[in-house]
Amino acid sequence: MASYIIAHDLGTSGNKVTAFDEKGELVASYTQVYPTNFFNSNWAEQDPDSWWKAICTCTKKICEKINPQDIAAISFSGQMQGCLCVDKQGIPLYPHIMYCDQRAEKETKTLIKELGFEYIYNLTGQRPSSTYSIEKLMWMKNTRPDIYKKTFKVLNAKDYIIFKLTGVFITEPNDASGTNAMDIKNSCWSEDMIRATGVDKTLLPDIHHSTDIVGYITKNAASITGLIEGTPVVAGAGDGGCATIGACSISEGNIYTNIGSSAWTSATTNKPIQDPEMKLFTFAHPIEGLFHPCGTMQSAGSSFKWYVDTILKRFSTIEDFDIYSTLEQSTQELPVGSNGLLFLPYLMGERTPWWDPLAKGALIGIRMETSADDIAHAIYEGIAMNLNYTHEIFQNYKPVNRCIVTGGGARMSTLLQILASVTGLSLEIPKHLEASTSMGAAVIGGVGCGLYPSFEIIRDMNPIDTVIEPDPDRYIIYKKLQRIFENAYMHNKDIFSEIHTI
Repeated sequence: MASYIIAHDLGTSGNKVTAFDEKGELVASYTQVYPTNFFNSNWAEQDPDSWWKAICTCTKKICEKINPQDIAAISFSGQMQGCLCVDKQGIPLYPHIMYCDQRAEKETKTLIKELGFEYIYNLTGQRPSSTYSIEKLMWMKNTRPDIYKKTFKVLNAKDYIIFKLTGVFITEPNDASGTNAMDIKNSCWSEDMIRATGVDKTLLPDIHHSTDIVGYITKNAASITGLIEGTPVVAGAGDGGCATIGACSISEGNIYTNIGSSAWTSATTNKPIQDPEMKLFTFAHPIEGLFHPCGTMQSAGSSFKWYVDTILKRFSTIEDFDIYSTLEQSTQELPVGSNGLLFLPYLMGERTPWWDPLAKGALIGIRMETSADDIAHAIYEGIAMNLNYTHEIFQNYKPVNRCIVTGGGARMSTLLQILASVTGLSLEIPKHLEASTSMGAAVIGGVGCGLYPSFEIIRDMNPIDTVIEPDPDRYIIYKKLQRIFENAYMHNKDIFSEIHTI
């Protein structure tokens, strides 16, 4: 009897394959990295052949651990908001343009002029931006017309691999909603967006449900990967959607925050949140009929890493782990406000809440007696207060008193205690902090092929391990400090912009 789900997480830096059994237990995993080409200041591309090689290597490795005959289905998570043009045979015509690539600024302005910023936001759930797929495709049409004319389909990463395995061209609502071309309420390609962009609608693949079995392993793919011909392949979802499932955010009101180098806060809702200030953006949820609105910050864990790498390491020979653990201990008892120090965590500009690419990081209030611990504590507070803006928007939509926290940042106990006291929420820390994306893809695959009865299995796969409660006294003080934090950004906004021109 087939009893394993194979989940591929086709990420930014590599592919991670995992095998889960019928009980949802992780039984094997393997990772293969691949390169990214960064150039022209804000361009970023990958060779899709490197994905396929990673998929083949990872699949062969996992099949050394389990019998391919016992695989019930293959499922996927993948990097989102990309643009890969392929011909009728599925052969890539140009490198994959990644989500972080911002070459399509001119096309974004054209799209806004055609339909209006607010109309696009309400229609697609996303702010028009050069980071999205449809703007990248517009760029392809405008600047690489020879490539555009040969294009048969435009795919995201996981959808290309699904083609390589099955021979079918498809996508699903979660990835489709990250193209800036999908009608978020009706889960279909928007005629208005297609008309405004001027691209050919037939280039966009058919949209299937995330749990649909969309094809089967072909004879050729089986010979290359070691899989069994005819093994079902489930559509899966983008990495954001899979992470949402893995964080147990599977029903109305479930909120989670993921803290890594960047960070985001997302909720599961029954309808899109159309934020009047357009600070949030909304994706279709992998569970049919649901949505996961999201707010994200650019520099969370990376702010702290900057401090350690740039400042502390210059004056210390202590190993990385010891620096982090030492700061964890030495900052626990510091007061709210870090002895009069404030940190703005905008080292790479900021998305939610300011959507200001020119914002800069800042330490405000430095005095002769300011210590290294004060700075570390201020960075924790800056990250927490910036994340709190998204929490406040969600609280206005549907009040909650609990939030799950995932990602590597969930190992930072001082940061978590500050975040709990800033938000006033009980923070639930699951057992598996950095496997949520793979777990989400596996659950989608398991539900799709019938191995798992429902999405509820994720609660057993990733149970809550620890709960951190807010300090009510600190919560009151943080309410006051939050206003000072906001004023610090507002009063420096023009200065940040002027600095950029020097």
